[in-house]
Amino acid sequence: MIRILIILFALLLLFLSYVLLKKPQLLTPLLEQKEDLSFLNTYGQLYLAFGILGFIAAAVNLKIIILFYIFLALVLAALFSLKLAKSLKK
Repeated sequence: MIRILIILFALLLLFLSYVLLKKPQLLTPLLEQKEDLSFLNTYGQLYLAFGILGFIAAAVNLKIIILFYIFLALVLAALFSLKLAKSLKK
């Protein structure tokens, strides 16, 4: 059961990576400056890496590795949220 959830989480991260890397114009109306697009590319690449790591964590199927993966992915999501909130138009 946990493997299925990790795979779904990894697929979600891969989808977010695709949106950030290939369709950043979806978020550009929200951003103040156009040079803020570089952080979208950076986080898109990080989400891609974490999506791939999710499949590896699901294949290994060790509880400590899966928990560490979830922890790191949530920290990454929190950092992205803070950075996005900081660069939003006021």
